[in-house]
Amino acid sequence: MSKSILVTRPDHDLITKYFYIWSQEIVDLAKSKNIEVYDLKGKKSNEKEFISYMSIHCPSIVFLNGHGSANIFTGYDNQPIIDSDSILKDAIIYARSCEVGQNLGFKLIKNGAKTFIGYKRKFFCGYTPEKITKPLEDNIAGLFLKPSNLVVSTLLKNNNAEEAHNRSRGQMYKNFRRMVSSTATFEEWRTHFRWVFYLFI
Repeated sequence: MSKSILVTRPDHDLITKYFYIWSQEIVDLAKSKNIEVYDLKGKKSNEKEFISYMSIHCPSIVFLNGHGSANIFTGYDNQPIIDSDSILKDAIIYARSCEVGQNLGFKLIKNGAKTFIGYKRKFFCGYTPEKITKPLEDNIAGLFLKPSNLVVSTLLKNNNAEEAHNRSRGQMYKNFRRMVSSTATFEEWRTHFRWVFYLFI
């Protein structure tokens, strides 16, 4: 199978707009490597389009951006795209979404997916209120979205899923240590406490 990537990029609320914009660097990287990109952006991030692109093109990498739970991943306007009966055969999947690693990932592997990388807990992304109209200039959001983008960029550079996962975790750990260090800015320090609170409520 030749390498190709399908990306879901809904943009119906603040967090999905951040995901949408920060995912552009992945789209650009893939295109620079002459990798076929199927970009389901905005309202195209729906079940009908997703199933159609998956069945016709069989992308080798699937990069999911959106909201989710233990058993469902959603697209535009929080409409379900993937559930435990979905078949993403032979694909390497990375889901930037809450809780899909609890159960959905295991079901997709059972249904034929090659690899699933996702989160068992909530995916937290801090942001700077003054930067919501310019997400790429939001350094707080970058502390979370740069490491998560690293999963897919590592895969696109012909590394395996384990290496992609480890690089992302390593960068996130470095960023966490930065947020609790004596050199942290007030915004970084405050975001660290919001993150911890968010994970355990």
